[in-house]
Amino acid sequence: MTIRHSVLRRPSGNSFWGMKRGGIAPQVASRARKCRAFRPPSLTSKIENDDTKQPETTMFGTDLSISDDILAIGSSKHDANARPIGSGCMHAAPFELNPTNFELAPHHDPASFSRNNFASACGNSDAGQAVKFAKGTTTLAFKFDGGIIVSVDSRSTMGAYIASGTVKKIIEINPFLLGTMAGGAADCSFWERNLGMQCRMFELRNKKRITVASASKLLANTMSSYRGYGLSMGTMITGWDETGPQLYYVDDDGTRLHGRYFSVGSGSTYAYGVLDTYYRPDLTVEEAIDLGKRAIYHACHRDAMSGSINNLYHVTKDGWVKIHAIDVNDMHYEFLEEKQNAMA
Repeated sequence: MTIRHSVLRRPSGNSFWGMKRGGIAPQVASRARKCRAFRPPSLTSKIENDDTKQPETTMFGTDLSISDDILAIGSSKHDANARPIGSGCMHAAPFELNPTNFELAPHHDPASFSRNNFASACGNSDAGQAVKFAKGTTTLAFKFDGGIIVSVDSRSTMGAYIASGTVKKIIEINPFLLGTMAGGAADCSFWERNLGMQCRMFELRNKKRITVASASKLLANTMSSYRGYGLSMGTMITGWDETGPQLYYVDDDGTRLHGRYFSVGSGSTYAYGVLDTYYRPDLTVEEAIDLGKRAIYHACHRDAMSGSINNLYHVTKDGWVKIHAIDVNDMHYEFLEEKQNAMA
């Protein structure tokens, strides 16, 4: 069997795609002959006679042949095998190339083991799992007559281990839209940035800014499509659109709630205690900022998984503005002095 190649090029002149009355244009036929002439010998041998065994050809200094998966060349697995420890150069190292295999749990039923031990759970429901998702954070947001206050801590923990104290838990989706992170840092960060891409595509297609309701629905739809895949997310999507200030809660189950104020994270119960006591819709801007600041402080004071820096944003009809980033330890002594003066 012989395969003939023909390369069509749009030439200059009035002829359509190089086709003339006599057939393929001469220059096109010449290019087709050149393509056949430069065909690799091993490929030509394989095409001309299917019964002939393809000779192996060494590529890139390895024993890879043309029949192997060329996309694996330069992969991290190949490079790791090709570079011995203590060597500064690559050498030809044999390795098994099987792109259909990947590592499984060392168990007689890997699928069942993964379902039972890698699930994202709340409370102590993951006590029997081999992998426990030890999460901790405090985020809150509330609407009032002067806009929206979004206040969060910045501590990232893995159980009792504090991994970072400078995590940015407020995602700036666009100049009028904010999202918060609670749960898995990677899940929240990736999917809220993906939401930013979807919101930008909406603006380009429709020539107008997306509403907060639509943005939260996009994220909820994404979460619904990945339900049961082990994502860990409890986010708030908030901003200002033509309907005014809006606030939505979206989690990894695809749940989407509309409300006046929300708090998410391990310290949310303490933050809710402050919000339930002092929240009013007619707060002034100064009072609202102080409420968001105090709610995060009390949550960080009682919850060991929350702390470090309090980042606070104020959203108005002109967009969001970052108000402050204050160390919770400084807030502790500030409020302690205030309490002592009040009791004197």
